[in-house]
Amino acid sequence: MADIRVEDVMTMLVVTVQPDTSIHEAAQKLARNRISGAPVVTDGKVVGVISEADLVRASLPPAPVDRGLSILDMLSIVGRGRAMPRHRVIAADVMSSNVIQVPVGTSIWKAAELMDRRGVKRLPVVDDKEHLIGIVSRSDLVRALARTDDQVAIDVAYGIELLGAENFEDLEVLVDGGITTLHGRADRRTTRDIAVRIAARTPGVIEVIDRMEYSFDDSMIHDLRSQIDPMEPRRNWVRDEVMT
Repeated sequence: MADIRVEDVMTMLVVTVQPDTSIHEAAQKLARNRISGAPVVTDGKVVGVISEADLVRASLPPAPVDRGLSILDMLSIVGRGRAMPRHRVIAADVMSSNVIQVPVGTSIWKAAELMDRRGVKRLPVVDDKEHLIGIVSRSDLVRALARTDDQVAIDVAYGIELLGAENFEDLEVLVDGGITTLHGRADRRTTRDIAVRIAARTPGVIEVIDRMEYSFDDSMIHDLRSQIDPMEPRRNWVRDEVMT
């Protein structure tokens, strides 16, 4: 399968709440943005997750404790929304602190497996310092998988041509059920290799079949450059002069 990563499909404009946000404000945020949950963030890091279910539970009136009340009396109190005085309830009081998050670079297939196994609908995506950079949801994964072959082919061709249309001859991208075949000729081998990686990372691509050719094999030059020690003094490759 293609190496589609969570950062390729995630939502970067994440709706978040602070630990001291009131549950009323949190509910308004969720309703306004039409989402069922949001990460609770402190200093850029996720410390919890709050959901619609958490807010509903927190909004219920407390159970009556007067033993002199009958069951009908209790139901009447709940029905009228009468509640005993209590402190201001904030997100930190009701959120789930068991945060399930994924690092940037995680494949969407791994994210999908994690969502299914843990029974969650969304996963915060964090960088190498665990700072929140986005959120990936089930709907994001479904959209990535449900794209038509024509849409995928257009995106693959566009991504490859960003390398420079002049670097390719007769480029053709064929997509059938997410299986993507590349035809044409690249100016050099490394250009071809980059084009294949771009195709593999395009959302909707399941597999890449490389049928591209190249005009010049520059892989040996690339390998030699990678072996040069940048701290080694430059030599005069024309001649070695001997001082007498």
